[in-house]
Amino acid sequence: MQKDINSMFRVYNLRISTTVLMLIMLFINDSVQGQIGGQVKNTPNDQPIPRAHINLTNKILGTSTNNKGENIINWDSFPIKINVSAIGFETKTILLNQPDSSITVYLKEKIMGLDEIMVVSDRTINPITKTSSIATSTISAEQLSAKSVTTAVELLRAETGVYVQQTSVGQGSLYIRGRAGRDVLYLFNGFRMNPSFVRSGQNQYFGAIDPLLLSKLDVYRGPVSVYYGSDALSGGVNISPLLKNFSNERIITGEVSSFLNFSGNGEKSIHGKIGYQSPKFTVFAGGSYRDYEFYNMSKKTDKALWFPFDETLSNADYQFKSFQLSSKIKTSNSSNISLVSYVGQIPDAPRIDRQTLGFRIENEKEGITPRYAYYSNTSPLIFWGNTAEYRSNNDNQAFENIGIKLGYFRLNDYRKQNDFDLNNLPSYSLDPNNIDYSFSVSDTTDYDRSSSNQLLGSIDIQSKINNNLYMKWGGDISIDYVNSQRFSNAGETRLPRYPNGSTYILSGFFAQIDIAPIKKITIEYGARYSHIYANIPFEGVNSDRKYDPYSDTFGHLTHALGLSYQISKKLSLLSNVSTGFRAPNISDLSEIGERRDSQFKTPNAELRPETTRNLDLGVIYNSKNYDVQLYAFWLHYSNKITSIETGNIVNDLGEIVLVDSLSSNAKTFIEVQNVNANSMDLLGIEFSGEYMNDENLKTGITFTYAFGNLLKLDGSSEPVDRIPPANGLFYIDYSPSPTITIRPQARYAFTHRRISPLEVLDNRISKNGTDGFVNLQLLVNIHPEDNIAIKFIADNLIDEAYREHASSLDGMGRNFTISLTYTF
Repeated sequence: MQKDINSMFRVYNLRISTTVLMLIMLFINDSVQGQIGGQVKNTPNDQPIPRAHINLTNKILGTSTNNKGENIINWDSFPIKINVSAIGFETKTILLNQPDSSITVYLKEKIMGLDEIMVVSDRTINPITKTSSIATSTISAEQLSAKSVTTAVELLRAETGVYVQQTSVGQGSLYIRGRAGRDVLYLFNGFRMNPSFVRSGQNQYFGAIDPLLLSKLDVYRGPVSVYYGSDALSGGVNISPLLKNFSNERIITGEVSSFLNFSGNGEKSIHGKIGYQSPKFTVFAGGSYRDYEFYNMSKKTDKALWFPFDETLSNADYQFKSFQLSSKIKTSNSSNISLVSYVGQIPDAPRIDRQTLGFRIENEKEGITPRYAYYSNTSPLIFWGNTAEYRSNNDNQAFENIGIKLGYFRLNDYRKQNDFDLNNLPSYSLDPNNIDYSFSVSDTTDYDRSSSNQLLGSIDIQSKINNNLYMKWGGDISIDYVNSQRFSNAGETRLPRYPNGSTYILSGFFAQIDIAPIKKITIEYGARYSHIYANIPFEGVNSDRKYDPYSDTFGHLTHALGLSYQISKKLSLLSNVSTGFRAPNISDLSEIGERRDSQFKTPNAELRPETTRNLDLGVIYNSKNYDVQLYAFWLHYSNKITSIETGNIVNDLGEIVLVDSLSSNAKTFIEVQNVNANSMDLLGIEFSGEYMNDENLKTGITFTYAFGNLLKLDGSSEPVDRIPPANGLFYIDYSPSPTITIRPQARYAFTHRRISPLEVLDNRISKNGTDGFVNLQLLVNIHPEDNIAIKFIADNLIDEAYREHASSLDGMGRNFTISLTYTF
């Protein structure tokens, strides 16, 4: 067995080394026939504009400026027109009769931006440089064509610093810098999407977001507690919905898209949107219907690891629905009101990890049967987000920009499950020929329904002292009312997962100074005081939860200091020192019930807040052909909240039992409870590099690695739970003509053997860790007409049986997707 593992390890490392070698060879090939480039600057203060879009008119080729406002495009056919645009600036068109790499383009500021913009300005952005010292990744709507998948979660697969762990078809959880769940803050339109019962494990709520209704996704790598408060310890994701901006003319635009998948998940989807724009009013409506019929893993998948299914999970079908309505109203020449309402719903999605035994049984034994496996479904998962914002730009420098926003979010986390009938336990064998697929499922359905109802408000003010000194300040509040209940179709009522009627209030005030003391240095300092109030109506000491009603407050002051130093026009150094804070939430304090396949969670109302210290060091190099970013980080947790075994054996009601007195069919569990561990350390590196060889060819690679170590209460240490393996993406973009783009890419992960004791107990994870893999993909985009786009995706070309670490199912086998988009 070890010999096979070592052999497989060498094969995967050889594949990864080969892809890196290909990248180096392509980087060396530097044949340029003509160059268009220079710098894009802001007219009033002569400052560079990062992330400005440079496009060749009537061509699909384009690029964006780097942090210094610089860009380069290789082209050999003149004359040519180029369009230069950026959010908050007027678009400019330039005619070039010959190559020129020293153009300086000045854009005028304006209140109106692009046709589709985010509703609220980003708190992390420095108004002087339009950048941030925080490591950030951005996926815009324009970049969707370069992505191999169309679910919101998988849009971020293999992005720098991000890892996706999948528990259900079409869903998944985002890991940022090695952490997920309650350590990663999901934001919708600048408001916290995380409910107060978000768990330590996977945070699957991102699956309710429709990627085709996004303006962009901003991924913050590292703590952003100063800006958004509790939960944002390892990072966050801000979801910016589509919103049409004002237009000098009255116009109607729209889009219709369809998707068909073959051999993978059988997706049959349709998406549509329509917008109306005028000088003083806009409205936008859009929605999607997505039908997933099944889930096919590779033909090479080991059937012995799956029960009661083989490589095809025929009952993994579900439908995703979404709808969004947004509007913008001009109230004066310097102010407007924005309204957004979005709903995303996954009606009935199986949790595959509860349908399978997974890796836990690794040595064949007589009479093995699955004791705790059962069907479990999300039914349904619904997110409904509503925001209203008033934004004003003023001549008064003390209140140059004011944003006042209100919101209401409702999130339904509903689940149901059916146990296998205890009178007919299905047989299991590691030998696929001996698997007995005859089994029955209990007629009893258990329902677990929890919902979060958040009332939200915020105010953001930007004050301009002078061109090199700004202050941003404001505050926010979230009031979350939690409903929770458990019952069965047989009329049985059980203690809910969380005390019904719990209230959780988060509030905070922040201020940040942005200053450029000298030409090449920018400094940012911010501070925030966060206050949390938890009111949990425990059912009493005589209940299974064993606590009387409880309320408590938590408060903490967090800081962030950022420094950017421009060594040269091509090279910049960035650093960020910050602190983070997360108060124990309703899930930490009060959750009760089964976890994984052999654990039972009991509450602990004595928890203290956990805090972090973070250090980021970044190097950014931009030239005519290269765009390289390298970050190293260290994240230290104090009072880390983690789950430990208490040593008690309990029944399905959480009552301590004696093993000797149990019948053979009785369910028993290991009791686990949350405690504050001493400390935890996370270290890692994040790399992304892109090289434009000529006007037709671009290559790039990303690489992310994280290492975690947990110091326990007894002074011993162990690996941190669910740290992802080293992983990344290698790609080549080739445009043989202005209407065709071909993108072969390889998504890869290294072998991962360093796992935690909790992972050893997880039935989805082998005690030997997870093997490395290389997933080869091909994307082809064709634009036969200006208003027609055809996309072809070939996934897992070599039909490899691979598994993302800690995922409950293997990746899809060889499959193909085709999409057709028509715009008007």
